[in-house]
Amino acid sequence: MRLDNYLVEKELIESRNKAQQLIKEGLVSVNEKIIKKPSYKIEADDSVRITEHKSYVSRAAYKLLYFLEELDLDVSAKKALDIGSSTGGFTQVLLEKGVAEVSCVDVGHDQLHHSLREDARVNVYEGCDIRKFEAKQSFDLIVSDVAFISLLYILDDVDRLSSQDIILLFKPQFEVGRGVKRDKNGVVLDKKAIASAMQKFEDACALKGWRLEKKAPSSLSGKEGNLEYCYYFQK
Repeated sequence: MRLDNYLVEKELIESRNKAQQLIKEGLVSVNEKIIKKPSYKIEADDSVRITEHKSYVSRAAYKLLYFLEELDLDVSAKKALDIGSSTGGFTQVLLEKGVAEVSCVDVGHDQLHHSLREDARVNVYEGCDIRKFEAKQSFDLIVSDVAFISLLYILDDVDRLSSQDIILLFKPQFEVGRGVKRDKNGVVLDKKAIASAMQKFEDACALKGWRLEKKAPSSLSGKEGNLEYCYYFQK
C-alpha cells in the first residue's frame, strides 16, 4: 500500500492531499526513517510515525528544525542573527528552541511574518545588506538562508559578527556559477561543479579558522528540486 493511502486508511490524516503534503515536508517517518515519497510502499510490519505538525511560516523552517535535531544543539538563551530571514522560518524555529533574541536581516521589505514581527524577542532590519549591517555586540549563533548570492560573498561578515556557532545553508544553484548545466527547472546537473563549489566553500571557511562540526544534506530540497546542504561550524 502507498504511504499516503495508508495514512488516510488508518485515519491518521483526514485527506490524501494533506497526507502527501506532510510526507513531502518530511513529517512522516517509516521505521524511524523520514520518507518523502507519497508512493512509498508500506509493508504490514512497518512502523509509521507522524512528527508533531506545527504551522510554520515557511517550509524552510523544517530545514533548520531537522538539522538542529541532528546536531542535538542547545540554542536556549543564545543571542542569534538570522541572515536572509525572509518570512522568518529559521527565526520561528530558533524562538521555539528558546533563544533569547533574534536579529533578522534581509535586503527585502515587508517579508517577515507579522507573528514574528510583533514578538518582543525579534529585532527587524529590513532593506539591509548583511555586508553593511553593524551590531554593537557579536552573536552567539548565526544562521543563514540566502538566495541569489554566493555564501563566499558574506563569509567576512559572518566572521566579524559571530562569536561561536554558525549554521549556513549551502545552495548549489547559487554557488556553481551561471555557466553550469541545469535542467529546465533550474536543478544543477553537474555533480563535479557542485563538489568543486562545496570544497571551495569549505576551504574558505577553514581559512577563517572555523571548525567544521557537521555537514548534512538538507531534509528538504530547494523549491526547484536542488539538493541543499546544512553546515555547522564553531569558531
